[in-house]
Amino acid sequence: MTLNSAGMRSDGADGGLFAPYAARPHLRITTVYSTSWVCDPAQLPTDEGALTDFLSFGRLAPFYKMAREQLPRVLRKETIDCASLVFQRWRTDLPTSATLWHFLHPSGQILVALTLDVPLSLVESVPLMEDLYYANIECAGVPLEQLAGERVGHRSEPGEVPTPGFLPERHQLVFRSVRSPEDAPNDDTVQRVIYRSDLPYRPEYSSIDYPAELNRRPTTVGALGPYASLICGHQDYIENCVLLSAVQTVGSAARLREIREVAHAYGHRFRTRSDSERDAHRRRTMLESISEGLSHLELELSYSVETGGDIGTLVPALRVESFHNALYSAMGLTDRSATIGQMLTRLSNAIAAELTSVESAEQRAGDRRRIRTVVAVTFVTTITGTLSLLFGFFGINARQVDDQRSMFDDRYTPIYTLIALILACALAIFGGMRLHERRTERRERSRDRTWGTIHGLLTREFGAIMLDPTRFTPTPSPNPTVPGTRTRPPDGEPQPSPSGAPTQ
Repeated sequence: MTLNSAGMRSDGADGGLFAPYAARPHLRITTVYSTSWVCDPAQLPTDEGALTDFLSFGRLAPFYKMAREQLPRVLRKETIDCASLVFQRWRTDLPTSATLWHFLHPSGQILVALTLDVPLSLVESVPLMEDLYYANIECAGVPLEQLAGERVGHRSEPGEVPTPGFLPERHQLVFRSVRSPEDAPNDDTVQRVIYRSDLPYRPEYSSIDYPAELNRRPTTVGALGPYASLICGHQDYIENCVLLSAVQTVGSAARLREIREVAHAYGHRFRTRSDSERDAHRRRTMLESISEGLSHLELELSYSVETGGDIGTLVPALRVESFHNALYSAMGLTDRSATIGQMLTRLSNAIAAELTSVESAEQRAGDRRRIRTVVAVTFVTTITGTLSLLFGFFGINARQVDDQRSMFDDRYTPIYTLIALILACALAIFGGMRLHERRTERRERSRDRTWGTIHGLLTREFGAIMLDPTRFTPTPSPNPTVPGTRTRPPDGEPQPSPSGAPTQ
């Protein structure tokens, strides 16, 4: 049994074996733009914007339904009047259809996609692709960026400095039908489309990637670059899967750049903190705010960038996974996310070390406050205790206390001597304890932490044997005039002389 170009059984049996290949008469170009507009997905109805309501995924539809919370969703789909479109470079003809899409990335970022069907060949579409990539398009006199913003409720106030809506991250998809293996584009045509340049090239210096699963059939072609991809001869549902993967990847790339910019701002703030932030409390407050921000960035990096690079777990399809992984790699997201992850980790380590320094400074300040408090309380206690002993003695009703004598009379010398002895004993006890503490500190500082320390530990724990170098047998000094004892060689064999020259 063989298959025809439509994907049906060629022997005339009823029913199709798999979905037919796309038989579109014109070229389809879809450009995906990342934007600075965000929307909280939790504020939208969960059953609104389902992918399967706007895009056909064929037999893969159940998997996209199951993973709808981890994939982009469709906010709007609008058909645009082709006669109202004006381009900067391409002026040869009008598109046959135009569709404006608004997608919502799982991170909350809104992405815009413009799909045009044009009666052009691949090479003739290069000027149009330039206009689409740089958004040099107007619809009824309104720039595409402004039109896309108005559709989601973004309007600049009069006198307000307009903020850019479209961000640098964007990717173009070119879809084309292939009727026969001879109709498939060659490598030179592919590179002209991927690089958007109608010039020859040297294949050994090309960075175009050809995923294996997208180029398996004679009539299928899949070529990827960082900014444009060419998909030829595949089914409609594969093209829709490719579109959704491009939306996911462009959104992740934009979020990765934002994470890098915020992390760079945190690092700059940490390194150039002013003298007013040298105070321990202000330093702690600043470091805690940066540390909290870094925790959010690390979580966003994991869930909005790194997790988005895995589509095979959600959709078990070789061609979809092959394109998605290749696009992530072509746009450099895998290596960049690892680099930015290390950047966040090292900045977190620096913040933690600085917090440890602040805690140590605060602890030393606390110790000094406690010492001052203890000294003051001890002084007051000593004075009041001494006066309590003295006044307690003079306040008793005993015959040893004569109310006719002065308290400074020589008769009371024994009681003053006793109080002085008590104070002297307290001072001696304090001095002895301080002397013992200093000796202990000196002994700990002078502890030998040399080579034998770690090997002594190994000796105790693992049974290593430590040798005494003084018991080594000295190496005998060689006597150049007296040959050493050796076995006599067999007869007829040359015997080396003491000088090293062979003896005949």
